Amino acid sequence: MRRWLPRALLGVALLASAGCRRQTEGPPVLLVVVSIDGSPPPVVALQVVLSSAAVTISRRYGNGAPIVFPTTLSAQVQTKLAGDATVDITAFDAQGNTVARGRSNAGALGDGTKTLAVALTCAVTSCGAVDGGGFADGGGPGDGAAESVMATCGNGLLDPGEACDTAIAAGQPGACPLDTTCDDGSPCTVDALLGTGCAAVCTHREMTERISGDGCCPAGATNADDSDCSATCGNGAIDPGETCDLAIGAGQAGACPSANDCASADPCVTVLLTSANTCEARCLRFPIATTSGAMKDGCCPAGATSDLDADCPALCGNGVLDSGELCDPAITATEAGACPPSCDDGNACTFDQRAGTGCQAACVHTPITSFTAGDGCCPSGANRNLDSDCAPKCGNGVLEEGEACDSGAGSPVPCPASCPASPSACIKRVLTGDRDHCDAVCAVQAITACSPHADGCCPAGCSAATDADCSATCGNGTVDSQSGESCDTAIASGPGACPTDCSDGVACTSDYLVSAGTCQARCVHLPVTAFVPGDACCPPGAHFAVDPDCAPICGNGIVEPPAETCDFGADPNACARTCPPSNGCQVYLLVGSTGQCSAACVASVTTTCQDDDGCCPGGCTSLTDNDCPPLCGNGVVEPGEICDRGITAGVTGACAASCDDGDACTDDVTSGTPAACSRGCSHFAITACVTGDHCCPPGCSLTTDADCGGMCGDGVVGAGETCDPPPSCPTTCPDDGDRCTSEQLTGDPRFCTAACRHVPIATCSGPTRDGCCPTGCDRTNDADC
Repeated sequence: MRRWLPRALLGVALLASAGCRRQTEGPPVLLVVVSIDGSPPPVVALQVVLSSAAVTISRRYGNGAPIVFPTTLSAQVQTKLAGDATVDITAFDAQGNTVARGRSNAGALGDGTKTLAVALTCAVTSCGAVDGGGFADGGGPGDGAAESVMATCGNGLLDPGEACDTAIAAGQPGACPLDTTCDDGSPCTVDALLGTGCAAVCTHREMTERISGDGCCPAGATNADDSDCSATCGNGAIDPGETCDLAIGAGQAGACPSANDCASADPCVTVLLTSANTCEARCLRFPIATTSGAMKDGCCPAGATSDLDADCPALCGNGVLDSGELCDPAITATEAGACPPSCDDGNACTFDQRAGTGCQAACVHTPITSFTAGDGCCPSGANRNLDSDCAPKCGNGVLEEGEACDSGAGSPVPCPASCPASPSACIKRVLTGDRDHCDAVCAVQAITACSPHADGCCPAGCSAATDADCSATCGNGTVDSQSGESCDTAIASGPGACPTDCSDGVACTSDYLVSAGTCQARCVHLPVTAFVPGDACCPPGAHFAVDPDCAPICGNGIVEPPAETCDFGADPNACARTCPPSNGCQVYLLVGSTGQCSAACVASVTTTCQDDDGCCPGGCTSLTDNDCPPLCGNGVVEPGEICDRGITAGVTGACAASCDDGDACTDDVTSGTPAACSRGCSHFAITACVTGDHCCPPGCSLTTDADCGGMCGDGVVGAGETCDPPPSCPTTCPDDGDRCTSEQLTGDPRFCTAACRHVPIATCSGPTRDGCCPTGCDRTNDADC
């Protein structure tokens, strides 16, 4: 076990053997003499980091009392360090603010004892001496760190500079300790609450003084020099007041623990063996709660993330924008650092692509310059005829869809200002619409009213009696031209017969029978100039876009959808010849051809998990596609993750919300967070016979541990009990808020065994909706997926 021991706090006799004689063999010992420049605020804690290429050790010490400088620290290291070792020390005040910092090179650590001096440079303006800090990154209240901590304290999250957060519920990882919660239950430790607010931490110092009556039997003491030590120690039995017995062989129930027995492989556990070599020996284990920043000590404390502690994995999806990341998918979409949920910029004239995957996702917007129908974009320089996505514009000299003419210069169909003379007195041309709206046309109207005044027209149904222009001799069987007759109604057929149908079979003429039923009847054929869908005529100047009776013509400079997507007639570059390069899962393909006016870029999205194609489709992971980065929260435990928060509770690999294993005879230690897929749990067996910890270890009895054989109703939660007295036992179980757990009440309050269990739902519910889609289920077998 490696431990930093602050001599100024524990007494100069702590390492007497190292100070009185030179150590010639065994693990190396480093003595560090710490001094400080100026007159800083009182220092109550030191964070000391010993680092080399082989090992990094980081610990924070203090009992709440001001440290007097110079002070000496000692470190015993398990192995020799052949390479250079560096010692970094940070000093904190009672509020947890950085007061001073210092660094020194310790060189190689071999056999024996080595002494090193470290001078701390003040990091606050009130020191009255050296200005600035000893590290390039600054830090401390002088650069706003204290203000930052004050701003984030109470937000329910661990933020840089915080040891805990006051808004995290008591008992949960990251909760701030209270004076009462710092008590470790051992009479041989001095327990203190260091700092306040979000800088509060518990400290524990072993008592080594032999003082009778203080309840502590210090390490190596006996009843002869401390009355608190058992007089029957060594008789092979655990007697009242003893936690173990030295005569019981190692490995047997009731054996006293050694330093090796207390050792922990979990770097997030600080171990303290109290009352060593006595029958009151105990292993005390304390979770490391403070973050180490950029310094590595192997521990990612509970609630910490990579921006708080270098030992926490910098995983994509951990909700933190780590160095080198463009975004993080676990950051809320409205907050800085969130990955773009969509790359649609709302601009129809850009190709919108999502480049990169995971925390390297970014949007790329490529301008559209080609004239392509149907893509929603009207590029610069285009009009309705060049790109059907452009709106018609009256007066631009281009005859466009929806226009009858265009008033602009160069228009193939100019808007008329007046109408030409009519070829018949019985037909008149009337100007409708106007030039400003490009809907001006000359409409043909037939005269139908009989008139007693001569106007040159004898309308259909009129006679000499009702219209002055009708012949009085009409119907006598003779065409009387002097009376204005062109036929006679009495002639049934042949020459002189009056026409009844004027159709000439030509689609682009309008056929009119004027003065029908009179002796002035005649046919008038006028060329079609109006754009009328369905009349089978394509008038001069028209095209398919204004009159669907016209055939689309590739190369006429007019885009005529749906047959055409582009037309090269007006601009050789109007049709797309290349598409944007594929980017990630977005692939663009050029379909059709320029020569047939059908070229267009079509986007498609890759959905197949395939290595080395630069794409990570939805549903793929780093285990199925090497283009996908490990992603915290994707429901798969990948390299760098301890668990994955996307896996539902009860399924292998799920992140535990709590490390409580329900066994009172284990110390449960939590590290990391489910949000960062770094949640780890360690469980250490309790072996000491101690009353009040609800555990009755092997070898203990009711006479040595009141937790053994307790009775329901005595008000003490003993071994095998979950509650006591019975009225305190639960009778219903509240919902834990997790849809993928079911609440179950187990045991019986009458026997002090009632408890609430939140049982994970791991089976697919089929058509039944229960609000949970467990990992491994899908739409086919669970209606909630």
